[in-house]
Amino acid sequence: MAWKTVDKYHLGFNVVSKQFYFYYKFSGETATQQTMVNATEFRALADMFRNEGPISFNTDGNYFVTGPEAVGEGEK
Repeated sequence: MAWKTVDKYHLGFNVVSKQFYFYYKFSGETATQQTMVNATEFRALADMFRNEGPISFNTDGNYFVTGPEAVGEGEK
């Protein structure tokens, strides 16, 4: 399994096509990745990236994960 740390992200919305965009960049890389998502996915990604961290990406399974948290840990 290959894991990459997400260094930066950007959220976008095209007002003409009504399309949501999610951009992310891996630590140590210059290329920015782009994916088009629906409104539900957009909200979930925005919440994850704004409120959790660090965020990693599994390049084999193509999914994001948050850093570990203790069971029962409350929001700060």
